[in-house]
Amino acid sequence: MEKFLSVFKEKYYFYLVLILVVFIPIYPKLPLIGVGGTYVSIRAEDFFIFLTGLLWFVFYYKDLRKYLKQPIYQAFILFWSIGLLSLISAFTITYFIQPHLGILHWLRRIEYMSLFIIAATTIKSVDQIKLILKVFLAATVFIILYGFGQQWLNFPVISTTNREFSKGLILFLTPEARVNSTFAGHYDLAAYLTVVLVILSSLFFFYKSLRSKLIVGSIGLLSFVLLGMTAARASFAAVLAGIALSFWLNQKKMLIIVLFVLALSTVAVIPDLRHRLVATITVNLLGGGGPKYTLPEGVSVDPSKRLTEEERVKVLEQVVSTGGYSTENIATVASDIAPGEPINSTELGVYRSYGIRLDVEWPRALRAFYKNPFLGTGYSSLSIATDNDILRSLGEVGLLGTLALFLIFWILFKNFWKFLRKSQGFERFYIVGIICSVFGLLLTSLFIDLFEASKIATLMWFFLGVTWAMVRNYRDD
Repeated sequence: MEKFLSVFKEKYYFYLVLILVVFIPIYPKLPLIGVGGTYVSIRAEDFFIFLTGLLWFVFYYKDLRKYLKQPIYQAFILFWSIGLLSLISAFTITYFIQPHLGILHWLRRIEYMSLFIIAATTIKSVDQIKLILKVFLAATVFIILYGFGQQWLNFPVISTTNREFSKGLILFLTPEARVNSTFAGHYDLAAYLTVVLVILSSLFFFYKSLRSKLIVGSIGLLSFVLLGMTAARASFAAVLAGIALSFWLNQKKMLIIVLFVLALSTVAVIPDLRHRLVATITVNLLGGGGPKYTLPEGVSVDPSKRLTEEERVKVLEQVVSTGGYSTENIATVASDIAPGEPINSTELGVYRSYGIRLDVEWPRALRAFYKNPFLGTGYSSLSIATDNDILRSLGEVGLLGTLALFLIFWILFKNFWKFLRKSQGFERFYIVGIICSVFGLLLTSLFIDLFEASKIATLMWFFLGVTWAMVRNYRDD
């Protein structure tokens, strides 16, 4: 038995890990086992990751003492321990959470981050990293084609954006919906494309042959188009920042100008992205925008309540009569619109998105932090979304947990940067791509909960682990 396990470990375990690079982004979020009190389910990828982790423990348990002496793994243990301490505090003192949900959220974070350890200890050569990238890009091509198929060929959509969709319903894009591809929402897809685009923007300079450059450039261009179709503003800005930083580190500073010309061209030809970016400036930042839904004379209602259909028609007639809105577009006005909100559907979506963060989600996280500054109010206490991972961390695990998470990133990027300064060839271009892609994800995480999005979090920790293996375990000179 020991001989069989040894052979499997040396010859085949890497390929099991490699399958994860394809399975995680491509397999849809179909529920397998429901969890009471939430619409987040246990899915096939959870069992796959558990199996991979269990085999890792069988193969590497003899090396645990060696690993536990290394600061990076001690930082992971510290972060998980503070999370558990926060849960105990929430169970016994503050009573803010349901125990099974808190434990589920805590275990999920261990699950996601365990891929760092698996990758960091499994990857042994630069050829393995190159193979991982090839498989990753092959999966990306499938994701791109499937996304285009959703837009133009009516390919099905699996979404988890609300309780009903998360039951595994087979959906199809409506005219106003945004592309999801194999992900559970367009924000997750946009975050994935952020990683792809920033890594490719660096690796493009490594390849010398025209064929390789054409392949990398084509995948990058198609990814950029699909990103534009998601109309995800935060990820679009993060991609520009990540690629610009990549060009800077690779001494290609003049290409930053080309990048922003391409970005402006993309905004010009994709209406949904353009309208949302303009609305972000005019509505959220400047407080202006198009006509607002106002009460006509003679209508007296509580502004906090929804208007009746009769009151709504009167308002629309008044707006049309003053030239603020065209008659043919009355039907597009949201039925649940409230007084003071923009009439234009795009402006309304941007207005509400900003308002939910500013008035509900972010203050809720800060209140949780104030209640228990050191340990927070426990995992799951802030419900499904906070749309800011720093505030979410402060609210759920407090200052101690947040500092422990920062410690992990500090150790990683301190070593990455040291390695970058002396590396060359493939290693240099790869590590620049990883540093800049994670920088893009961190920017996006200021507005989206990325560290809790399973497909994004698992892949991010996996590639950080691959990079750690490169930095710490070998040099291919």
